[in-house]
Amino acid sequence: MEVKDVSEKKVVSRKVAIALGIICVILAVGLVGAVTNYTSVINRKCSQIQTLTNQKNQLQTWLNGNKTLLNQIKTWLQGNITYYESQIASLNSQITNLQNQKTRLQIWLDGNKTLLNQTQQWLQENITYYESQITSLNVQIQDLQAEYNQYVTAYQSLRDEVNQRWNQIDVEHFITPQDPAVHDIVYSITGGWSNPSDWDEYWTDVKAMYDWVVNNVEYRYDGLYPILPDTPYGNLDFWDEMWQFPNETLSLRKGDCEDMAILLCSMIRCYSNEQYWAEVIIIYSSTSGHAAVQIPVEGGELVILDPAGNYYTHDFWGDISPTDVSQEINNWLNYWKPKMGNDVYVNRIFSDYIDETFSSTNEYISWMYSR
Repeated sequence: MEVKDVSEKKVVSRKVAIALGIICVILAVGLVGAVTNYTSVINRKCSQIQTLTNQKNQLQTWLNGNKTLLNQIKTWLQGNITYYESQIASLNSQITNLQNQKTRLQIWLDGNKTLLNQTQQWLQENITYYESQITSLNVQIQDLQAEYNQYVTAYQSLRDEVNQRWNQIDVEHFITPQDPAVHDIVYSITGGWSNPSDWDEYWTDVKAMYDWVVNNVEYRYDGLYPILPDTPYGNLDFWDEMWQFPNETLSLRKGDCEDMAILLCSMIRCYSNEQYWAEVIIIYSSTSGHAAVQIPVEGGELVILDPAGNYYTHDFWGDISPTDVSQEINNWLNYWKPKMGNDVYVNRIFSDYIDETFSSTNEYISWMYSR
């Protein structure tokens, strides 16, 4: 029995020893882990301490380096304070001087108020006077402007009247069947158209008027004719071609081909009481120009009356005889080709009711047939 107990005790002791050994191992392992952990923490702290020490040293170096700069700035500021204090003193002195000047200026201004008021009153009186003078001058200017406008209008009218004789604008005005001088000469030659249905009488009287112009109007070349400028201040010029009105040709009994044609056309229009066509026809070449009278006749026929050229459309017995337009116009152009050249062509026809221009004789012929 006792042996058994000892054996059991030994077994128990062994188990306890094993348990204690295990506990010791566990504690040893934990201690090693703790030591290792704290060693790592201590190392980190040492590293942080070293870093902070380095930063401290750098800051100390920075602070030491800026002490000198701070002292320099302090010295500079102290110098500037002294400078600006002197400037303030100077400005205060200037302010005092300006205040003194202000006082003197105020005294001067107060002393001149009366003079200023007197001057203002004098100026007001003068303004009133000169305003009345200006009003009077404006009236005079308006009167002068009105007179000037009348002068300009009169000049323009004179210019247009003078210049229309050479610029060949508004040529219808040159044919004047209602002019008393034209009427008188027509009736002194023909006695008037007694029977408007008698065409033999018409052509006989037309021939009589043609003969009168040929025999009573002397051919005269145009001299230099003045060209009035657009304004009275322009330069005067001259032109060697001008047209006369019929009453002027009748008065002078002289004129060139245009003047004779214009007169004869006006006479024929007057004779028929402006009921039938009679027109001035103008031909041109590269060297010259010429004018005559044409009378369009029904049926595409034509009569040419050329007092300056001693030509008229007639039959074998010398009586006026209307002829086909194309044939007669070419007969007349052929009559003038030896003097004017082969390039002569119909350029224009006009009367108191018409004004047409052409670029060729063929254009003129086509237009005549289409009338």
